[in-house]
Amino acid sequence: MKLLILYNSGSRKLLTKKNLAYIKNELKDIYEEIEIPTIPDGYKTSDFVSIPCDTIMIVGGDGTVHDVISNMLKLNINRNICFIPTGTCNDYSRNFGYNSFKEAIKIIKDNHIEKKTVYKINDSYFTYGLASGGISMISYDVEEKDKRVQGRLAYYLRILKYIFKTKSNSYYEISYDNKIIKDYFYLVLAVDNKYLGGFKLTKKFRNNFSLILFKKRNRFKGCISFTSFILFGRLPKKDIQIFTENFSIKTDANINTDGELFDSNNVNVSVIKDKLNIISKKTK
Repeated sequence: MKLLILYNSGSRKLLTKKNLAYIKNELKDIYEEIEIPTIPDGYKTSDFVSIPCDTIMIVGGDGTVHDVISNMLKLNINRNICFIPTGTCNDYSRNFGYNSFKEAIKIIKDNHIEKKTVYKINDSYFTYGLASGGISMISYDVEEKDKRVQGRLAYYLRILKYIFKTKSNSYYEISYDNKIIKDYFYLVLAVDNKYLGGFKLTKKFRNNFSLILFKKRNRFKGCISFTSFILFGRLPKKDIQIFTENFSIKTDANINTDGELFDSNNVNVSVIKDKLNIISKKTK
């Protein structure tokens, strides 16, 4: 079997000779061949997903994971997927038990495969989350140098910068299951993950895909509501949670998927069940 290691160029320093030797030694009984393609300037990590292999190891954070997996899906490439988490929050890989380098190697050695749902958005894909409005732009509007130095704190500091400067509410037309909602919302989320923004969601929202609409409110109350949601799983009664496998959104607000800015604010989203093969931590 062959393992292909794809890395974020900013994470390349973590693929030291020592770490690579450790990976090869620990995984030698599973993978006879390990390839690490050099990623030249001007190329993206995801440009190399078509290299033949059995398993792709993604070294990076949520942005790299999104880039690689979405391109695999676009090209209809089916591989087992595993991770070495080196990003700021690593929300997606932590969902499968990847919390450290050595723990990741143990999970990969156990080779337990979990089927995972993905989401199609127009002609692209995302793995766990869509967000629009409110302070959702902080996920893609924080400088890489700040994330490297400050870690998750960089996101929280950016919240303080935007809380009173961003647009309070945006107008949305949301269609689902032959129904339509036209209204102003502070924030729109569609989430399927254990973690969001580095925080562990309550069981009510973990791996339970739904569309969550935060009703119109001022900037400060909106930020408090969102913070309460990710910290404690509290959703005020006036807000709306919709369980659906297909929906569309039209808005003048930006939309991001897996924390990356999407190229349209007029989208159709659909659920594709059991599409990915993720090597994950065994659960009791």
